[in-house]
Amino acid sequence: MMVVFGGEWFNELGSCLELATDGSGVLSGSFAPGVGPAGRRALVGRYDTCSTGAGAVLGWTVAWSSGRGESASVTSWSGQYLPEEERIVAHWLFTTATGVEDAWRATAIGQDVFWRRPSDTAP
Repeated sequence: MMVVFGGEWFNELGSCLELATDGSGVLSGSFAPGVGPAGRRALVGRYDTCSTGAGAVLGWTVAWSSGRGESASVTSWSGQYLPEEERIVAHWLFTTATGVEDAWRATAIGQDVFWRRPSDTAP
């Protein structure tokens, strides 16, 4: 089964995820957060090309540091494309650079649900 999840996706905070697939498992695109000052950033990732018909597993990473005084941080998402619901459900890990004394709070975890259109995120 061919997995078709390229295009724009939106989460509950209004973030825009743009995905492109190449057929070989390479995922590329960009992520623009719906909150905070960060602008659109490139993403890299992978997806499962051997889908069983139940969707696909995928993961991608965004580096937030641009060298312009922003904090050095990275977010990685790992989740599933659910074709019957036309959504992507993914858990994320956000890690920011800290000193040794603050390493315990360097990483946060959460979940995003992405839909095809911004209006799909409304309850």
